[in-house]
Amino acid sequence: MQYGYFDNENREYVIDRVDVPVSWTNYIGVKDMCGVLNHTAGGYLFYKTPEYHRITRFRPNGVPMDRPGHYVYLRDDDTGEYWSISWQPVGKPLDQARYECRHGLSYSRYLCDYNDIKAEQTLFIPIEDPVELWDVKLHNSSGRERRLSVFSYCEFSFHHIEMDNKNHQMSLYASGSSFEDGIIQYDLFYEEDGYQFFTSNFTPDGYDCVRDTFLGSYRTETNPLAVERGECSGSTELGGNHCAVLHKKLVLQDGEDARLIFMLGEQGQENGKAMRKKYSDATYVDNCFAELAAFWDDKLSQLQIHTPNEGMNTMLNIWTLYQSEINVMFSRFASFIEVGGRTGLGYRDTAQDAMTVPHSNPQKCRQRIIELLRGLVTQGYGLHLFQPEWFDTQVKKQSFKSPTVVPTPDKNQIVHGLKDTCADDALWLIASIAEYIKETGEFSLLDEVVTYADGGSGTVYEHMTKILDFSTEQVGEHGICKGLRADWNDCLNLGGGESAMVSFLHYWALEYFIELADHIGKTDDALKYGAIAKNVKTVSQEVLWDGKWYARGITSKGRKIGVHSDVEGRVHLESNTWAVLSGVAGNEHGKQCMDSVDEYLYTPYGLMLVAPAYQTPDDDIGFVTRVYRGVKENGAVFSHSNPWAWAAEAKLGRGSRAMKFYDALCPYNQNDKIEIRQSEPYSYCQFIMGKDHTAFGRARHPFMTGSGGWSYFAATRYLLGIRPDFNQLIIDPCIPADWEGFTAVRKWRGATYNITVQNPDGVEKGVKTVSLNGKCLDGIAVPQQPEGSENDVTIIMG
Repeated sequence: MQYGYFDNENREYVIDRVDVPVSWTNYIGVKDMCGVLNHTAGGYLFYKTPEYHRITRFRPNGVPMDRPGHYVYLRDDDTGEYWSISWQPVGKPLDQARYECRHGLSYSRYLCDYNDIKAEQTLFIPIEDPVELWDVKLHNSSGRERRLSVFSYCEFSFHHIEMDNKNHQMSLYASGSSFEDGIIQYDLFYEEDGYQFFTSNFTPDGYDCVRDTFLGSYRTETNPLAVERGECSGSTELGGNHCAVLHKKLVLQDGEDARLIFMLGEQGQENGKAMRKKYSDATYVDNCFAELAAFWDDKLSQLQIHTPNEGMNTMLNIWTLYQSEINVMFSRFASFIEVGGRTGLGYRDTAQDAMTVPHSNPQKCRQRIIELLRGLVTQGYGLHLFQPEWFDTQVKKQSFKSPTVVPTPDKNQIVHGLKDTCADDALWLIASIAEYIKETGEFSLLDEVVTYADGGSGTVYEHMTKILDFSTEQVGEHGICKGLRADWNDCLNLGGGESAMVSFLHYWALEYFIELADHIGKTDDALKYGAIAKNVKTVSQEVLWDGKWYARGITSKGRKIGVHSDVEGRVHLESNTWAVLSGVAGNEHGKQCMDSVDEYLYTPYGLMLVAPAYQTPDDDIGFVTRVYRGVKENGAVFSHSNPWAWAAEAKLGRGSRAMKFYDALCPYNQNDKIEIRQSEPYSYCQFIMGKDHTAFGRARHPFMTGSGGWSYFAATRYLLGIRPDFNQLIIDPCIPADWEGFTAVRKWRGATYNITVQNPDGVEKGVKTVSLNGKCLDGIAVPQQPEGSENDVTIIMG
């Protein structure tokens, strides 16, 4: 069953059947202001932080679905009938009206054709200003004059998510609204700079600022009293719940158009006046929208591919990069699931996100790397969840204590001990730094001095050594790295035992560092950490190999898990993929363990995290044994970890197997299975219910998941094999044998490479010849070319 289709020419996903089973979301904004919106304009807006600076209110997990939102109502003033452009919240029957939602890159467009009025509402945020624009276009195709009323509606938040949900004895009486010169001002009295404005490019015929006055008693957004009667009350108040309603009456002749622009922005009346003047010019609005398109043009142009796999083309050229970028821009805590109840940076999440898109967003990746380095303690572990603002030396202080200001705890509260440390967190950062340097050539980053979370400072290079030394020291009695509070799998705690995954990650990080140290001439360090890596590899092989696959870990009581003798939790995805991906597993063991992954964990929707799922609670293993079978970490298809299997199979040279795994998880391939998948087919979701669950195949938690970044990273760098090194661009594909080849355009360090890969012998891996601008080269590396140059690369596999 289909609810929409991919429009690759316009880089949009078009929802032409809007009664989708669950919300299909999108993100607008690329800097400080961000909106999370669904296919019916439900959602919320925030500035910098969804927890402490929420602008519009949202009621998560509510009924009806995902309200309130950023709505525009239309009313026929001759008949009194009214509807909303975005279908909801009025919700006209779909056999009487035609609705469509077009989710694009940092904008969403809602189209409605009802009662001979064609309407369109586009929501986006210009790059240069923190103001959300509602660009509304109307067309009368009725053959007669029409008298219409247009009403805007959004509900203001109390800024702090907790203030929206509790302590109403305070918050209900600490915010106010006013109206002057066509501008609504919203004021939070308990916040020094707590202002928003709402205005438009027209002189309003009416307004309402008090939510309950606009809606009316015992009503909702579905049937607002003011819209029903066709006029507002001019309500403002100090205290209460507030909204932004501007009313405009229009007379449209047959064939006539109208365009109205609403503006929701930061600060108060004075900025509202400036923004009103600026964005009342429709041509300027069009130019801002074009700038946004050019912004994404530039990002997407860094790598474009054309392969025999249309799903891969669509996802990698548009949607997977977009999802990866959204995660780097806004972290993981702004969605309809993570609704701002916690914010800041998750250490492991952010480190991985920053690793995946340095080619399209080097500035933000660099920013995230520095923020993470500042969240590292001198002992070498990262703060699992922290606010970057904690370490800012120049922060504007409010003159009084307020519940909405980001709190800065004391240093002794910021730095947690080992009992709250996740053993994998900081290891991911080694690869992020190395990949950033490989992309940009900015070796000077290594000498930059950065503070530690618990005081003092050191160079970036020194921070890296502390991370590696910490994992070297934190080993258990078997010589495997301790899992501490948890490794990547938060639900697998092992009582603080030993984690195979952390040892494999340690080896992976060591290999990255050794290569870097060698390249910059730090030979002694390369030798020192080379000896450590050799020991990690030897111990891991001796302790963790279980005959056909690798054990997942060892509990604090000395029991191995993820082994043949286990009735539950016999085979785990993380340990086996990382044994190969890290380079610990040799070719023979690598193929054996990945064959076991295919045998035990493969489903048509992707690879499950563990099988058989746990049924018996066992606190020596961890909370995962208390999760329902087939849900999240206990035997679901946990998407984040699936790309590790693609990369592992590519390292083993098995392109057909890698593509089989890729295609199973790929959302594009589930576009006609929405009755099963339910969630959007343009975004990777956190997990898909596993085969032990009654809802097998149902996807949940889109966008804000490491699935996006890792899917992009694994598919482009391992399957397509296009990856930068410190001084060269490597092209080493691993593809299905039946692919005749593929083409790609990759920009790297200012030069453009037009890449053609040919596979005349039907192999899955191996490069026979490389030519650059018609000249044959030795090996598979393409040397760096001058900035601004256009280069043709031909790869013959064999």
